[in-house]
Amino acid sequence: MPSSHGTRRKSRSILTKPNKVTGVSYLLIEYKPGDKVVVDIDPSEHTTMPHRRFQGKVGIVEQVGRRTLKVMVKFGSKSKYLQTKFNHIRPIKV
Repeated sequence: MPSSHGTRRKSRSILTKPNKVTGVSYLLIEYKPGDKVVVDIDPSEHTTMPHRRFQGKVGIVEQVGRRTLKVMVKFGSKSKYLQTKFNHIRPIKV
């Protein structure tokens, strides 16, 4: 039987949440184009979830929408654009 080759394969430790209550404070953060953010995948929200290869990567906000952000992430020598909801990213700590 061939193994699955889906987008969430080999991601049990990456895409699990600790059993603690999370708030909605991520909605209160104001993002502007040019801000640096970290891709931190929230596994409870399946829509607009980036691929697990982008977990922990640093990106730059390109466009701010009402419900989503467009983030540019350098992956090797290429630039990849992610369109994600606010709960899949967090601001970088300086």
